[in-house]
Amino acid sequence: MNAAAVAALVLGSGTAAAADLMTEIRDDPDRAAGDIFQILNPLIATGVTLYKGDYQGTKEYAYNFAATFAATQALKYAFDNTSWGERPNGHDGSFPSGHTSAACSAAAFVSDRYGWQYGLPLYGTALFTGYSRVDEHFHHWRDVIAGCALAIGVSKLITTPYQEAHRLSIAPIIDRDTVGLQLHLDFAP
Repeated sequence: MNAAAVAALVLGSGTAAAADLMTEIRDDPDRAAGDIFQILNPLIATGVTLYKGDYQGTKEYAYNFAATFAATQALKYAFDNTSWGERPNGHDGSFPSGHTSAACSAAAFVSDRYGWQYGLPLYGTALFTGYSRVDEHFHHWRDVIAGCALAIGVSKLITTPYQEAHRLSIAPIIDRDTVGLQLHLDFAP
């Protein structure tokens, strides 16, 4: 089974949706990739929390995603009847980009929770999502930048760094009267 078929199964809620996605992948692959990454990135972020057994992280990401979604929708509603609300293709709902905020919410969360090296690949796919939205005339650059900035800001407010259980640190102790090692063992709550 190829990646496109897997994406169709994950994203499609029936044969018609899967067929539509397969057609989009064939006819406009960069648009399809942006559509897929807006969903795949959050699934990956959730999967990472579950793989690590980090159920606190799962809850934090649920809050993070919900807050990002709510803020994105509120801004879309607020800007709909302004020049910033008009998409390059003439439709409403331009500011900010929901696809980009969804993809960036996962990248920001994983980066803030587990470290930049974990978030970097998701930032790459989020960046491509933003590019595809501009390339397909669904958004202006300001919309995708705002969507990503919003997601990063929400993540900074909600996400706490992950503390692995049973972290061991060893440090040398050298002073006038002592030479030795200090062992410190942290247990996660």
